[in-house]
Amino acid sequence: MEIHPPEKPIHTVKDFLLQLTTITAGILIALSLEGTIKWSHHRALVGEAKENLRQEILANKREIDKALALCPGLRENLDAAIQFIEDLRAHRARHAKLDFTYYHALPTDIAWSAAQAAGAVTYMPYRDIQEYASIYDKQRAFGGFQDRLEEDLIAAGPSEDPGNSSPRELREWRQRVQTSLSYVNLLEGAAQSLNTEYEEALR
Repeated sequence: MEIHPPEKPIHTVKDFLLQLTTITAGILIALSLEGTIKWSHHRALVGEAKENLRQEILANKREIDKALALCPGLRENLDAAIQFIEDLRAHRARHAKLDFTYYHALPTDIAWSAAQAAGAVTYMPYRDIQEYASIYDKQRAFGGFQDRLEEDLIAAGPSEDPGNSSPRELREWRQRVQTSLSYVNLLEGAAQSLNTEYEEALR
């Protein structure tokens, strides 16, 4: 913004007041226009960030839905493994096909990181910031549950010849399967809680 001196010399108080009023009005108009431009820019920045977040949350919800849909089947397979172990401990010979396959959901936080880096979060209402922060915190917690569950499922796998396992080995194996089952329940609860927050954000 540039301020130019008056073109004619000021001789009277009236001229001085007129020039002062003109300059003041010009400054106020310029500042008002500058503020409007900045406000419009910030509004566009927030609007773009929110649309990106909406798209990301939609995609993340689809990932979580896939994992949730497979939790009951995984729970049944782990229950079947426990029953198989009990049959082995009771010397009831039987064969079982054990499947501990789990779908590892991959929710992302790229849009949230981008909104923070671009400064869009600064101009969002505090309530919105809280909502998004809660969602992405729960996503990270869900990721931790998934990592732990996968480690437990690997550990819960049977030996090459489970029929020849000692009583101690069968007992330890059962404990590992039971731990995996507990984490499936924890993971399912975390996924349902996360899904609720997704749905609220999308509304």
